[in-house]
Amino acid sequence: MIRFNDLVKLAKGAHSVKELRSVVFDGKSAITAAPLDWMAGVPCIQPALSAPVVVPVEAIQAHMLKSRHLVVMPDHLTNGQGLVTPLNKSDKWDDSVVLDMMPAQPEADAVSFSLELNALDRVLVAAGKQDIRYYLNGVLFDLTDGMLVGCDGHRLHAYSNRVPRAFADADKRVEVVYGRAPLRWILNSASPAARTTIWNATDETAPKTALLQMADGFVCIRNALDGKYPEWRRVLPAPLTRPVWGEVHPLGLSAAVEAMGKAMALTTGGKSHRVTFDFGNGQVFGPDAHAVLPVTLGLNTEQADIDLDALRDGLWCAVEADYLQDLADCVTGAARWHFAHDDTPNQALFVVDDDFRAVVMPLRDCAKPRKPESAKKAPKVKPAAVQAQEAAQVEEGAQAEPCPAAVDAMAAQLVAGVVKKAQEAAKAAQKARKVAPVAKVAQKVPEAV
Repeated sequence: MIRFNDLVKLAKGAHSVKELRSVVFDGKSAITAAPLDWMAGVPCIQPALSAPVVVPVEAIQAHMLKSRHLVVMPDHLTNGQGLVTPLNKSDKWDDSVVLDMMPAQPEADAVSFSLELNALDRVLVAAGKQDIRYYLNGVLFDLTDGMLVGCDGHRLHAYSNRVPRAFADADKRVEVVYGRAPLRWILNSASPAARTTIWNATDETAPKTALLQMADGFVCIRNALDGKYPEWRRVLPAPLTRPVWGEVHPLGLSAAVEAMGKAMALTTGGKSHRVTFDFGNGQVFGPDAHAVLPVTLGLNTEQADIDLDALRDGLWCAVEADYLQDLADCVTGAARWHFAHDDTPNQALFVVDDDFRAVVMPLRDCAKPRKPESAKKAPKVKPAAVQAQEAAQVEEGAQAEPCPAAVDAMAAQLVAGVVKKAQEAAKAAQKARKVAPVAKVAQKVPEAV
């Protein structure tokens, strides 16, 4: 749930313009424009106000240290019971710097629809974070095909039927990309969906303003990100081109990947989180073939001429553990994990779960961990006289030659301990993303606003 303290924390950002480190109270809402390119707000009824008041965030924090009750007056803060906190604005403080940035409804054509936040979360997780290709650092709203798309160049998550096909008959494709920061902020809402309005979607010269409203807050995005978004349709293969698929329990896969990723990080000193997903044999490998966890995955095909048993050893890929875990957290047990049965090993993953599609690219120059060697023959038992002599040497302080079998056993025990601890941590971890069925949302005809 979005709270007033979340807004105060956002407004506290160390911005060079002191006026932007403030909250505007208009009587019905509290709004901050600290991020510049987007504004956030929460409901905040203030009956004493007849005009907007700009309050420095330092004054709000000083007042909240003394009282939980905040009543905004035109020139001070109070709790309604005698406590008075001055606004402490400097002589050079200029309210117009902030007030001129407050959102106003554009007088332009608009598309309005209900955006499912659960779907937005599953797409946003694949969007770029600090990519030099700035247009990847957000989510694509495709108003021609009705798609939500997130991509960082290594993976792609896409949802259909979550935005309307408002311009399906237009001569030119209509797409807008909004940055991850405001979208990430609204995911804290307790509302299941956000009432979303996009203005000037087809105007290449006007700002493509967006307003997302929830019961506990709202976000106004001034403009979409510039730049040409990649042709994501070429990345998503048609399911019919991959007739071999499997079903896996997503929670079990997520726990196995998290455990193996931690084992890999411990082995490499945090330099790598790569895991190998052997979906032909139902295994997730960590640093080597000894660090392995099973996952239940059954191969299926609808083509009688495909020999599944002959394909098993070649169906594997090496991927970043975080990418695979995010994908497992985004799908249900009914998802189909499609494999290119006639392709080379270490292939891209393609997953279909109702309206959800995802592709994860493999890490190159990786080899599949070798299977553990067969058990070695038991060493010959030494004569009793030799054993007694060696025991005497140890008592005298002589260095005994280490037994190779004992060293191997100790190494295996250490790896097993790491895997066990990682498994326990995976079970105890609380996922931020909700594991919920993926339901179709019937989109209505776009409403004019």
